Amino acid sequence: MKLDKNKRVFPQISSIGDSGLIVVFGEKFSIELNKKALALDFEINKVLPEGILETIPTLVSLMVRFDPLTVSFDSLKDYIYALLECDLNLNVSIGRSFVIPAVYGGSEGPELNEVADLMQIRSDQVISGHTDSKQRVMMLGFSAGCSYCGLLPPIWDIPRGKKINPSVPGGSLLIALRQTVFPASNMPTGWRRIGQSPCLTFNLVKDPNFLLKPGDEIRFEQISSAKAESISHDKLWETFEK
Repeated sequence: MKLDKNKRVFPQISSIGDSGLIVVFGEKFSIELNKKALALDFEINKVLPEGILETIPTLVSLMVRFDPLTVSFDSLKDYIYALLECDLNLNVSIGRSFVIPAVYGGSEGPELNEVADLMQIRSDQVISGHTDSKQRVMMLGFSAGCSYCGLLPPIWDIPRGKKINPSVPGGSLLIALRQTVFPASNMPTGWRRIGQSPCLTFNLVKDPNFLLKPGDEIRFEQISSAKAESISHDKLWETFEK
């Protein structure tokens, strides 16, 4: 059998400068590849090897930052390949569960009706479908504390918008590609905004600064605008500070 020399074999491990490496599980996003990235992150952090400073999972990869004076790239690469050969537990429970209050529609979710039209359902069905769905935080990225969550059912596979909104507030519920993007600070976006949570998940005076992390499970709960006004930005932190 003739092998295709241009075909990439995964997972791949490559260096990032002299103090980092990246483990890539595939070229296109899938929930299975994300589970592999999170499972490897979990395994490495169970007993953090000497010399590893930080691990950062993404949708289909894991970045590992290390001290090159303590551990070499080659020895770390061999260690990670050994972990991968042991068959990672892709269904391991690696996070916490959060119920996040949110207001849907109106000024807090100005593109709710547009999303309903794209999905060919009513706006109230968009809301019930979103609040009924448990989603996993798959990665943090783009802006401080911004969570990429999913996957939502196939009916939510709608494209990004054609225009860029120069700024949406932290706590926005942004929809596209079967995912919810949940920013923790103001940021530009091309995703459609269907709601707004009064709770933020990034705070410089907290330790850690980011409340949500990859592997956490979240579910959104509909509340009224009046109720939202009574909820403080850091309410979600309370349970985990006791």
